Amino acid sequence: MSNIAQQKPRRRRNNILATSSVTIGPTPQTHLIDADIFNEPTRERLDMGGNKWVRFFDQNDTFLKSLIAVVNNSPTLRRIINDKTNMVVGDGFIPVIGRPNSNLASSTTQQVTFTQEQLNYIETYIDKVNLHQQNLAEVTTALAHDFDAFGNCFAELVRGEGFVYIYHTPVYMTAFRKAGSDKVVTSVGIYDNWEEVPLTSEGTQYASKGFREVPIYPRWSEKDEYGIDRSIIHIKQYAAGYFYWGLPEWIAAKQWAEIEYFIQRFNSSKFENGFMPSGLLQFFGSMSNAEAKSLLEAIEKKFTGAGNNHKIFMQVLRDEKLRANWVPMSQSYDGEFLQLQELAASNIVTANRWSKSLAGFAQDGQLGTNQQLRQELEYVQNTVVKPRQNLLLSRIINPYIYESTLVDTNLPAGLQFNISNAMPVSFVGDINIDQSLSVDEKRELLGYSPLGNNDNGVDINAVANAYGIGVRSGAITSQREDEVFFRDIANLPPMSPAVEQVWLDEGVRRPVTLKSTEEREAELENTQTNEPNPTI
Repeated sequence: MSNIAQQKPRRRRNNILATSSVTIGPTPQTHLIDADIFNEPTRERLDMGGNKWVRFFDQNDTFLKSLIAVVNNSPTLRRIINDKTNMVVGDGFIPVIGRPNSNLASSTTQQVTFTQEQLNYIETYIDKVNLHQQNLAEVTTALAHDFDAFGNCFAELVRGEGFVYIYHTPVYMTAFRKAGSDKVVTSVGIYDNWEEVPLTSEGTQYASKGFREVPIYPRWSEKDEYGIDRSIIHIKQYAAGYFYWGLPEWIAAKQWAEIEYFIQRFNSSKFENGFMPSGLLQFFGSMSNAEAKSLLEAIEKKFTGAGNNHKIFMQVLRDEKLRANWVPMSQSYDGEFLQLQELAASNIVTANRWSKSLAGFAQDGQLGTNQQLRQELEYVQNTVVKPRQNLLLSRIINPYIYESTLVDTNLPAGLQFNISNAMPVSFVGDINIDQSLSVDEKRELLGYSPLGNNDNGVDINAVANAYGIGVRSGAITSQREDEVFFRDIANLPPMSPAVEQVWLDEGVRRPVTLKSTEEREAELENTQTNEPNPTI
């Protein structure tokens, strides 16, 4: 039921709501129970309690702690969130000029060529983006993880003289200042122990312990005594009925993730506590304690330990009443709830909009080829990963870069970042190596030097063949510099003094044609014989 519907007509109040949160309760229509309902505090509840801060969803972070526990202990959920995070962060950032993540269908990005000096400076700048010595990729990884794990993430910008730092702020350290009648949230409180802060207080009494209130970007705080001002950026996954906070997209599978943990916990406890003797062997008779102890030790030595399994135990008795009594104790060591575990994993995958193959599960009747994995990767890349990249770039990364360009003139004006997408499965597995690569390229992949190339990458065979054709056709006249060149690219020793002398004597070597020596000498003699006498 909405907040408007809950207002009583006999109490005339301001009809402008401070939040758009709604209260959901167990009704015959919803069939929900209290334990499965996650409600933000409503405006009426905040006003009645005098609260100035809104936590996620109570002061003790009960709901958030349950999310943390599930994310850390559900194997399937943790795997998917980590895979999503890695794909969102990608292989690195691509510097561009313009807006690579514009909301317009037509891109306004300008592809420019940065100088090596500019690229070096940009790389140095993002290699250390805060006093924790983190690089921009590490901060982005933490933000992407929180966004998928908890449906919310926070990035704090700290601006000073000539620098802008960016910090990942954990969700558990945050609370929103209650919105006013305009329904605009203006600031976030940051503190590492909210459980000791009354939500009805301003929190300033804890400033000496690190409490601070930071305006939401693009607003900035007033500069402190060190000339530092701050701003914070919050992004969330939209959930109907929630105003301050978002919910993770896998929230519908929260119980399935808990079941996955319970199953492994049950089987682990059963394994730890389920060891018992294989049976009970009872002897009936009259013997002293020493005789009984000796008998037990002899039986234990005879029938326990390596190499003593499946031996036969026999007795020869005078009285049937003295026979040994064997009581076997059976125990099953097969894991229980296997089908339930598979169902839980399948529902976790579905809630995350992922695929079972990418989550590490083999599927019956499918070979799991590179083509299948690429198709599934392309689907999640377009429907899950790319939207998250655009959100992080437009709301956090590029605003940080923009603020940085305002205080550091060494950064190119208009600099923005894009993300290079990571593709765990490539086309390499589908390529026919013999048809696509030469012998030298194959050797290079294996780490060996190509046979036809020298250390500088020059194709000796191609150069030598072209040179030979030119010399034989008479288009090229050999000279000393040619031999120096070929010796150099072939890593041959320098010319000996005798060879140098030949070149000094001849200077050049006449072009070699396809005719034989005899044919060329005859042609020369014929030319000289038929030459007319010069006129005197």
